[in-house]
Amino acid sequence: MKKCLQELLLHVPLHQLIFLTTLPRKPVYYEKINESIPHGWLEKPTLLLLQNAEEYMKLNDSNIASQLVQDPNLIGIVLSNQTYLSIHEEILLLFQQCSLPVIQVEESSSLHIFLPTNVSLYSFSQVSMELAGFMEKGFTELASRLAKTLETPLLYLDENNQILWQVGKEEELREARRWLNTQQKELNNRQNTNVTFNNMSLADMESKKLFEFYPINIAGLIRQNLIAISNLSEWQKKMIDKLAGLTALLLQTDKMFQEQQEEMKEHFIYDLLYHKFESITIMISHGKKWGWNLEKPHHLLIINVELPDGLMMDLDLKEITLHIEMEKEDIDETMIVFPFQDQIIILLEDEENRTYKRKNLVLKVANLLEKNLSSKFPQYQYQIGIGKWCQDLTNLNKSYQEAKQALQFGSIWFENKRIFHINDLGVLRLLIYIHREILFDFSQEYLSLLIESDCNYGTEYIDTLKMYIQYQGITNEVSEALHIHPNTLRNRLKKIEEITGVNLQNTEEFINIMIAVKIQSFIKM
Repeated sequence: MKKCLQELLLHVPLHQLIFLTTLPRKPVYYEKINESIPHGWLEKPTLLLLQNAEEYMKLNDSNIASQLVQDPNLIGIVLSNQTYLSIHEEILLLFQQCSLPVIQVEESSSLHIFLPTNVSLYSFSQVSMELAGFMEKGFTELASRLAKTLETPLLYLDENNQILWQVGKEEELREARRWLNTQQKELNNRQNTNVTFNNMSLADMESKKLFEFYPINIAGLIRQNLIAISNLSEWQKKMIDKLAGLTALLLQTDKMFQEQQEEMKEHFIYDLLYHKFESITIMISHGKKWGWNLEKPHHLLIINVELPDGLMMDLDLKEITLHIEMEKEDIDETMIVFPFQDQIIILLEDEENRTYKRKNLVLKVANLLEKNLSSKFPQYQYQIGIGKWCQDLTNLNKSYQEAKQALQFGSIWFENKRIFHINDLGVLRLLIYIHREILFDFSQEYLSLLIESDCNYGTEYIDTLKMYIQYQGITNEVSEALHIHPNTLRNRLKKIEEITGVNLQNTEEFINIMIAVKIQSFIKM
């Protein structure tokens, strides 16, 4: 009796499926199950169902893999994930290129679905188990998996048909957004009609039906939608419909609905800080869903919150974030505040026509924030990194990386400061673009003997140079920072000149050793 692989996958809990290659759009059928890798050619359409670790590992043999992809009767491979073994990347690439579907099933109890038995494929009691797994994995992870294996973009629309989340190739997403805008424009042009966007008939969209809606009906009160390409096969449509149905169940309660919205928000924030948005319009539209105005230029600040050494307690970033939200009116500046990866991010609006005063504004706000937080939550220590002013917020990811660099290097180089602006780094901003081996060689050329002396004899030459550079060679300030007598400092500097052969009064030589010291601090990050 023939069985369709893709149809059977619909009966496996979605969270248990890991698609190691994309699945053929056209259904594939098998008549026989093999639980071991065959030595010769298969006689009938066969599904390999591998649960044994030894058989599993044979797939990494390039000769065996080559034989498998050439066998016309091998229609797919299903693996039990209980073995916790992996297939080599080049082998998976071969399977992908030859359109051989490979799927892992996380729980062996679900493998009976592929066997030739009369056992019911799906029990309705399975719904609660599926929902629990769906909640654990999360919508964004499972939807991303599905979009990749079905080779379709997926867009999640809220009840107002605004995009909350999307995944797929950028070109396909742009096409989907254009199609969506076309449908909305057609609706807006209609007069005196009760037809809604969600209930638009298929006939209305037939002329431009490049994509298709999958409704997410939340307790009959709220209707959201998934969008995917329209030319999917029936089993692919059923798979997306299953995703939509599980999502609807997940969002039945207010709490779960709110958690889903927060998950979408986190996904957007990640994209905002790590990727460059190609469309400013899409970015602004996404921001408005969370009440953010991303149309205007902003500064980006990162607040790092730490406990003093030896103090054991949990950080409560949500409480600190809420406090900043409540106090920002007193600062009298427009700010967007949110926690991200154990830090707090602040987007400070600044569209004023200013140049050199622009840095003054963000430093003023940063100082106010640091003093306010230190007063309200004195149990924590705060450091703030600031990126360059960002006029076009599609480049906000660059400002975020700059703020991280300012924070990381500033905390090492400026030991007595708590606020660091990317412009304070000067030439160091260029170091991230130079290979570390080149930087290391340059630094060692000037400092190797000093580092050796510090390690062997505790001479503190590197710290002396660091303070000398930071305090611009002002003897009293340098000696005070090092807690030594000015004469001791002079003797130490003279010894440094003797060891390195560098004249600290010579501008060019001083600049070289200054850069070497800064590189040495940079490499230690």
